[in-house]
Amino acid sequence: MVFILTALGTLTLVFITVKFYWGERGTPPLTGAERKRQREVELRLRAKQIEHTKQHPWKTRSSNFWDNQKNSSKK
Repeated sequence: MVFILTALGTLTLVFITVKFYWGERGTPPLTGAERKRQREVELRLRAKQIEHTKQHPWKTRSSNFWDNQKNSSKK
């Protein structure tokens, strides 16, 4: 009985380690240099998003319930 519970606990720990530590793709977490490169890529993408948002501002709806047209956000 003790051996079965020990084996079950060990298999559970191995499963959790593989599934959650290494992620869905089975790769270990990024190292320091890889994390830095990944962060730079994310910052570049975020800068592109911000630039796109500046060029294409949100358009809001009129406060009038019956007016369903979008207004420019630059009033």
